[in-house]
Amino acid sequence: MTALDSGKADTPVANLVESFVRATPDRLGEEFRRLAAKVWEAGTVTAAAPDAVPALVAALDTAPAPAQRARLALLLGLLAEASAPSAEAASVRQAVHSRLPGYLELLLGTAEAAADEPIRQALLFLVAHFPEDREEILAVAGKIDLGEEDLSRLERCLKPLDADDPAVTRVWPYPAVWSSLDEADRDFDRQWMRQLPAEQLALAWTLDTQSLLAYSGARAFWTCERGAVVGGPEPDLTLPTVEGVTAAEADPLGGHGAALRCPSCHAPLQVSNAAATCTGCGVRHPVVDGYLDLSAGAGDAFDPMTRTVPRRYSDIRPAFLRWKGSNWDGEVTVSGEDEYLRTHVRPVDGPILDLAAGTGRWTSVLAETFGADRVIALDLSRAMMEETRRGLPEVFGVRGNALALPFTDASLGAVNCWNALQSLPDPAPAIAEVGRCLRPGGTFTLMTFRPSLDPLYRYFQTRPFGLVPVTLSDPEQLRGQLAAAGMRVREQYTPGSFLFITAVRDRD
Repeated sequence: MTALDSGKADTPVANLVESFVRATPDRLGEEFRRLAAKVWEAGTVTAAAPDAVPALVAALDTAPAPAQRARLALLLGLLAEASAPSAEAASVRQAVHSRLPGYLELLLGTAEAAADEPIRQALLFLVAHFPEDREEILAVAGKIDLGEEDLSRLERCLKPLDADDPAVTRVWPYPAVWSSLDEADRDFDRQWMRQLPAEQLALAWTLDTQSLLAYSGARAFWTCERGAVVGGPEPDLTLPTVEGVTAAEADPLGGHGAALRCPSCHAPLQVSNAAATCTGCGVRHPVVDGYLDLSAGAGDAFDPMTRTVPRRYSDIRPAFLRWKGSNWDGEVTVSGEDEYLRTHVRPVDGPILDLAAGTGRWTSVLAETFGADRVIALDLSRAMMEETRRGLPEVFGVRGNALALPFTDASLGAVNCWNALQSLPDPAPAIAEVGRCLRPGGTFTLMTFRPSLDPLYRYFQTRPFGLVPVTLSDPEQLRGQLAAAGMRVREQYTPGSFLFITAVRDRD
């Protein structure tokens, strides 16, 4: 039985509320989980929830400590968000909503002191669920020095969909981040967004809202449990200058032609400066802007959506790691990630593949460590490949699919997949492809995310990331997938909700 399960006994809600209000600081977390379990479970309300709301609101008004009021506001927000399609859930939301003036009064009373941060964040999460009161809520928010992050996130959560200017997928981690896009990029975005079918546009808008609410809730939960989020400047995610050979200028395949194969029929490729033509099925794969396009059209539908993402990557990634990896304390750092790759990637003969390379930030670490002529950067996104080529022109780039790697069996000396495996609905096929392509003795390094051990935080962690699926990997299940692909785990590191793994391809 987990701590969250322990509140499911037939203890009256009033008793649980009283125990929570009277709890000493060392027991506050446990008593809160007992109370939460009585009224809420994994996004749905329990039978006890309708009668519990008045007691929870009363306790919010009278609880002696900010830490208690913050948790109560967080729980009320979870009850307001409950999505069960039932009259019970609707009545709970209505009951929570009816006390909005009291929440706004509390929000207005939060000061600049650090002690008020947990209740401020919890109240922002709570009131963000009531778009019907947008003007009233924003009027109060405008009287508080929230900062552009919290304020723009709150504004977007409360904003109704405008089909003429929807701005879908351009709100994470908070809308103000995207305000620096130039007018040409904004016009481009408006055009493709307006062309989306009405149902898809509405879905994208809803999922974006859910992502922002989940981030807000996760942050509030962290501040309730641990205190303020670690601040400071954003980490440097720019590409360092890499001194390396420029073989790609003379050979469009960067000297790696022997490792490549047609992604469709698996036959060898015949290379020219402008294309690689399959010797089996005859399909011509173009060389575009210095990289070889072996995507066969996969991912084209998402090209407009990802076009401007690389420009906001330094803002998007840290927030994503806080949310999915519980990295609110900054335990995992960019320099630590760099060092992990330098010390754990151990290639045998053959190219080193950076799978789902993104903007190429960790491709550059591999290139610095092992030589640019030895590294291949692969990503399905055209925008990401273009960004990598701009920063690392000496590294051979391939646009391709992780589920059908365009490499011959046992051709790669090492594979790295950093902060990407979670974007696949099922990581197993990609892992199987890595096992097929990796030479015996070569390493497979990866960083992804595991489900939080805390059921409350896990709820926020598993909420959608816009239109992009996020799959959390159970460590034991992932070990099984690696074993099925012929790899054994050499090292596993799990800070927060991260999952760092180094596996080695078994020798036949």
